[in-house]
Amino acid sequence: MQTERRLSDILDAAGGDVRLAGGDAATMISAVEYNSAKVTPGSLFVAVEGFQSDGHLYLGDAVRRGASAVVLSGARMGEFGELGKNGVAVLAADNTRRALSSVSAALYGHPSRNIPVIGITGTNGKTSITYMLESIFRANGMNPGVIGTVNYRWNGNEIPAPNTTPESKDLQMMLRDMVAGGVDIAIMEVSSHGLKLNRVDHIEYNMGVFTNLTRDHMDFHTTFEDYFESKRRLFSLVASTSKSLRAGIVNADDPYGRRILADGGGYPYPVISFGVDGGAGYHPDARSVNNSIDGISYVLESPLPGVLVKLNVSGKFHVSNSLCAFAAAHAMGVPVEIIQKGLGDVHTIPGRFDRVRSKLGFSVIVDYAHTDDALSKLLQSARELNPARLITIFGCGGNRDTTKRPLMGEAAASLSDFTIVTSDNPRNENPDDIIRDILAGIKGGDYVTEPDREKAIEMAVGMAAKGDIIVIAGKGHEDYQIIRGEKRHFDDRELARKYILRRERG
Repeated sequence: MQTERRLSDILDAAGGDVRLAGGDAATMISAVEYNSAKVTPGSLFVAVEGFQSDGHLYLGDAVRRGASAVVLSGARMGEFGELGKNGVAVLAADNTRRALSSVSAALYGHPSRNIPVIGITGTNGKTSITYMLESIFRANGMNPGVIGTVNYRWNGNEIPAPNTTPESKDLQMMLRDMVAGGVDIAIMEVSSHGLKLNRVDHIEYNMGVFTNLTRDHMDFHTTFEDYFESKRRLFSLVASTSKSLRAGIVNADDPYGRRILADGGGYPYPVISFGVDGGAGYHPDARSVNNSIDGISYVLESPLPGVLVKLNVSGKFHVSNSLCAFAAAHAMGVPVEIIQKGLGDVHTIPGRFDRVRSKLGFSVIVDYAHTDDALSKLLQSARELNPARLITIFGCGGNRDTTKRPLMGEAAASLSDFTIVTSDNPRNENPDDIIRDILAGIKGGDYVTEPDREKAIEMAVGMAAKGDIIVIAGKGHEDYQIIRGEKRHFDDRELARKYILRRERG
């Protein structure tokens, strides 16, 4: 879809985020790019100072490829004074990441103004809630679009997701394409990276949702408080929009959620709570909760006493996820009976308590849990199914937060009957070093190490007996493994089925 706007119009729409430092404001712009290799004649190139490379080093390449205008840091204008002599319009910004968001929204017509947008943030649960909301809105006769960890999808299109929250330019283009394609509501997972790095600064949200906060991404955030403040920023973005229907949905069971709820009176929209423990705006009758391998059911106690919720997905943590989805959809005006139907229509969530059956009487559960809190909740949910033995396979990602490794080791060993510590995505780290970090947290229990993840899965399936549950944690929906920088096909679900079938055939 071709877009072209005059640079002066983009500057007007972008407000004070960018300013003309040289060149012709009448220049026509047809695209925004932050990767110089993608620049074509008519592009506006934004020099973003990244973690691995500095976009300012590629300004010359962008100009050679035909960029009509460039945005660079105002503090570095002295380094690139020659650019304007090439007939290129030069723009300055105090924050080039925010400028990328601003000019992208301006060029692509601020698409989030044209449809309701729900943003979901938190450490765990985001993906499950997007699938639940997608099903609810479909049941309501709507055409939802989803941007999340598994993929970006709308109108039957599915695009693999390299990032939970895309870069701002890609995000604005995607929303523009959704609007043009007839999507009438967008549901987004909003990562702490996306919030801190200004990727979503110019999304006009109707609703901010907070699931929980547990240890993760400490390789990126300077402190845990910084991690929280990045998440909480979503609620300020909701407050900054002019949309008439706005709300916040917050987990009252989480201590950081309670901090947001305590701030609720300061937001110009209602902040609604949900929780399993009782006392929240949306909570179940605790006595009614039923958890089985085939699904979950419960009855609401508040605010709609007696309303039955039935889910065809397992994992007790989905009680909280479904309460969140119920509260969000209800706040958006979806009728109760439609919410019930939409939740009941969800039969699987990729890599979230994903069940793989066997004819030999044991079950395999594949889940994305990759933090100690998520792993603990996953194993507790599996425990509630009363397995004869709970066998757990897990590892930790390389070149990522190392502080959670021993915590995950402790969680696995304390909640499992037998644990196999293996590799996840080692990336460029030595798998043995990662495993050593994990083992530091294991104080007892029955466990072995097997760095080869496929061999670990083969071992678990080979030892499983009737009534056992095998949990394969960490990768979930991912269909790849990264070892020494090489990305190769690897799917926990496929391999579980492979070795189950081998045993079934004898």
